[in-house]
Amino acid sequence: MTRFIARTKLNINDIKEVEEYKALIPENNQYEELKRAIKDQGFLFPVIVNKNGELLDGYTRLKIARELGITEIPAELYETGGREEELDIIASLNLKRRHLTKDELVLLIDKIHEMKKRLKKDNIDEQNRSTPATILPTDTDKISARQESREIKEELKRLVPDVQINEETIRKYLQIKKEAPWLVQYIGDEKKGKIGISKAYNIYLLLKEKNLLDLDKRIPKPELYKLITDKNGRKVLERDDLLQLILDHKMAVSQAINKIKTEEKLQRSKKKSRAKEDLEDEEELEEEAESTEGEDSESDEYPFVEEWAQAQKEEEAKQQLTPQFNVSVNSSTRQVTLEVANVLEELSRKGFIKLDFGTEVVIAKISGKYYAILLEALKSLERGSKQYKDLADFLVSNNLAVYDAEEDNYIISWRSLNCS
Repeated sequence: MTRFIARTKLNINDIKEVEEYKALIPENNQYEELKRAIKDQGFLFPVIVNKNGELLDGYTRLKIARELGITEIPAELYETGGREEELDIIASLNLKRRHLTKDELVLLIDKIHEMKKRLKKDNIDEQNRSTPATILPTDTDKISARQESREIKEELKRLVPDVQINEETIRKYLQIKKEAPWLVQYIGDEKKGKIGISKAYNIYLLLKEKNLLDLDKRIPKPELYKLITDKNGRKVLERDDLLQLILDHKMAVSQAINKIKTEEKLQRSKKKSRAKEDLEDEEELEEEAESTEGEDSESDEYPFVEEWAQAQKEEEAKQQLTPQFNVSVNSSTRQVTLEVANVLEELSRKGFIKLDFGTEVVIAKISGKYYAILLEALKSLERGSKQYKDLADFLVSNNLAVYDAEEDNYIISWRSLNCS
């Protein structure tokens, strides 16, 4: 039975830290706030020690006292019935005072459960050494997952009766601990850069399917941390192509994450553009329906002759206003028209044509039409140049590029351009 002895002040050098107890306590995400409060107001709560001066509760406060140069702190002394009882005290105090998530609760109770199993085993070993005539069984580790799950659930119910955690969650946790124990270190409060048991279990299943349960031995720890705790890092785990490049040390995790972000930006841009096109198509159909009602239904032929005559009249008027200028323009226009006609005639006759553009271009099929685009102009947009604004607008409107505000450049979808 635990018995209160006294409340006193202890020199911090007389307080003994127990590493096993210290490891039980989850990281305090309000460390700086607690430090400021102690600096301004002093210690509102005493630390808890046993009669041997071993610290049961108050490891964070002891650390802060050392950092602030405080030599004496308030303490409560208790007489306990041994290590098992002390573990219950530690659990009870932390569960009452800290706002732990259900995932952190499972971790804490499991650690306490493991320590109690080791204590029982040590006690049995000690008894066997003192009374060799009666050897007691020591295989406390060889219990079924179902039994262990039930024992942890009973510990939870005893220490935190108000919290409901289903046995399936505990079973998933134990499965992770058994087959991918390195994953356990990433389980905890997501606000502290950890992941929940459910996410960890999904990662475990994915890695098991890919035969990568030893992933912790194949890539550096900082890279592994990004893959497990980052939302986009977990998307990389689902991509065999990117994951293989990382395993081959040809790509960093941050590069793979950026690639996924870029692809998602392009995808979102395409969806927005499609929605805009659908709306414009609906408006065009409505306009066509309205205009058809007012037209003469006897003739379906387009009035090419009338438009041609009108265009000629306009051209003659321009020539009369600026005869010298128009002679030059008409001459060059006729030359270009002749060259285009020759190109089309040769293409029709041979089935191919050599194009002497004088610079490198790409021929792209966009919305059923072919366009010649300067390769240097595309690369210029990727570098963030503002020179080819018309090209940028054209590519964005056709879902072939997206503007990256962070980098102040354009991301070109080369594959979608169907470059030839």
